[in-house]
Parts: sequence; C-alpha cells; structure tokens
Amino acid sequence: MEWLVLLHVLSAMLGLGPAYAFPLMMRNHASAEQMKQTLDLVTRLEIFPKLFGTLAVVSGLLLFWVGSYGPFTQMWIIGSLAVYTVIEVIIIGFLQPAVKKWHQAFADSEQAAGTYSGTVSLSSLYARVRHLHLWACIVSLLLFALMVMKPQ
Repeated sequence: MEWLVLLHVLSAMLGLGPAYAFPLMMRNHASAEQMKQTLDLVTRLEIFPKLFGTLAVVSGLLLFWVGSYGPFTQMWIIGSLAVYTVIEVIIIGFLQPAVKKWHQAFADSEQAAGTYSGTVSLSSLYARVRHLHLWACIVSLLLFALMVMKPQ
C-alpha cells in the first residue's frame, strides 16, 4: 500500500509540478515568434500533466478501493473529483481552443505583429492562454488542499 501512496504522490508532483511553471514561462514577449517558441515548448511539456495527471487519478482511485478511506461520498473525495473536472474543463474547453486559435492567427498573419481577423491581436490571445494556464494552476491548489487536509 505504501508503494501506491508513493506512486500517487509522485505522479501528482510530476503531473502538476511542471504546469505551475507554464504561466511564468509565458511572460510577455516582444515578438510573435517568441510567443510561438514558448507555446511550442509548453505544448511539448504538457506531456507531464497529461501522463502523470492521469496516473495520479488512477492511483488515487486504486488507493480508495484498496485502502480504508471510508465512504466514497466524503466531501474531500467528491470535491477532489469535482475540482479535477473543473481543471479539465478549463484545459479542454478553453485552453486548448485558445492555443489553437493563437496558432491559426499566427499562421494567418503576414507579419510578426499581425492580427487575427483584424480584431484580436496575437498578444491578447497569448495573454488569454497564459491566464487560462494560471487559472488551472490556482484551481489545482484547491485540489492539493482537499487531498492533504481531507475535510469531512
């Protein structure tokens, strides 16, 4: 059972840890090319949250079923799953489409400071992506709090 707890904690750290760097990596850049390079790097590093985040969920469910954590209806369990769902909605529902929109705008622009459809600049789309990453990180702190404190 200790190995499963270790696997769960390490996978959570490896899964969410790198994601906390994404908003910092995505500081304001002077050129669209710098923004693109950073987005490409963040996209490559997203393998850590995808792989280890999934492992954390699976190991957490296994811990519940093989451990003695009480009923499934406890607030910290339901709350953790709800918070995880909110994080996934932010990422899948908002973040990924925003990144795709930025890349499309970049591809459509003739110049580095081009605009998307003449109304939304690359910089504002980039800022939206950065803010969505930040919100996912903030919400994930609540997930960690629920996991550590286990409120009844």
